[in-house]
Amino acid sequence: MAQVAGLSEGRFRHLFVAETGVAFRAYVLWARLTRALRLGFGGTSWTEAAHAANFADSAHLTRTCRRMMGITPTSLRLDQTVQAQRLLA
Repeated sequence: MAQVAGLSEGRFRHLFVAETGVAFRAYVLWARLTRALRLGFGGTSWTEAAHAANFADSAHLTRTCRRMMGITPTSLRLDQTVQAQRLLA
């Protein structure tokens, strides 16, 4: 991303945080998690969703989801009509 923007990596990270208030790595992880959850809620298996979003496996996806959201993907799916709609909006 820094190269595309024509910036050094350090300058890119600094500007990204200054403009968004979020570290670039955290943003990328959030985007991967969101992609995996959308696939999982769409009917894809959690393992396939994890791999499609570049997680090592479904356990890695589950740990990341629990750490970032405080709940597992399976628990989210069980109550997807309420909670997941809010999280992914």
